Amino acid sequence: MPTYNYSCNACNKLWEETHTIAERESPCSLPCPHCKKKKVFKTMEGCLPGLGADATLTPDKASGGRWKEVIAKVKHGAPKRLHKNIEGLGGAGQRWRG
Repeated sequence: MPTYNYSCNACNKLWEETHTIAERESPCSLPCPHCKKKKVFKTMEGCLPGLGADATLTPDKASGGRWKEVIAKVKHGAPKRLHKNIEGLGGAGQRWRG
């Protein structure tokens, strides 16, 4: 479920809550959990969009442990002038130098 940020116009407190998309506006009709006034609104302040990426993903992990086979197939179908560049694709963070 997504996490949403809420703020209170009365006490200026900022907090987050987890709700379904259908329920994301429901805290806006409730009193503030801090000052109990009905001045709550949904905000984007203080939030960073979450990344849905695996930070540990490597070429070998993405290919199911067959990265060397994939590179060999690419190299086989590529012009010889690019073979050195293709061989350098094994490490993380390296860029294509074509």
